[in-house]
Amino acid sequence: MNTIIALKGRRKLGKTQTIRTVDELLRAKYPDARVGHERRTKAQLRTVLTINDAKIGIDSQGDSLDLLVSAGCEIIICATRTSGGAFTAVNTLPGYDVVWLEQQVQSAPFEQVLNNLAMARHIAEETEKALTAARPAALSRAASG
Repeated sequence: MNTIIALKGRRKLGKTQTIRTVDELLRAKYPDARVGHERRTKAQLRTVLTINDAKIGIDSQGDSLDLLVSAGCEIIICATRTSGGAFTAVNTLPGYDVVWLEQQVQSAPFEQVLNNLAMARHIAEETEKALTAARPAALSRAASG
């Protein structure tokens, strides 16, 4: 089954930076990942990583879901606000199980940065689980080789 890992939260909590960190963690763990459909700006990251023939779409704003679906992404990682267009799009996208995660508000800026890093690691772990479900044989070969 296809999976969306959606990070929701109010504005200015570091959701985009968290999603960028997930991208960095996945690229570090899978240096042979193929990259496509990439668009990087200061405000947005959108890319498709192919890892062991599984396509992972990453969208820091959640407004490119149609593109990621048409690219054949089995796993989509995105950020949304707690309501609005991207939130609704994630909830109504057919054929995907949704894993909702919430970006928490911290009282101090350094605590927010640490929380965002912990969330990025958690999302990377959730992505690993979804990858294993999507391509168990390919991942076990990659881990042993």
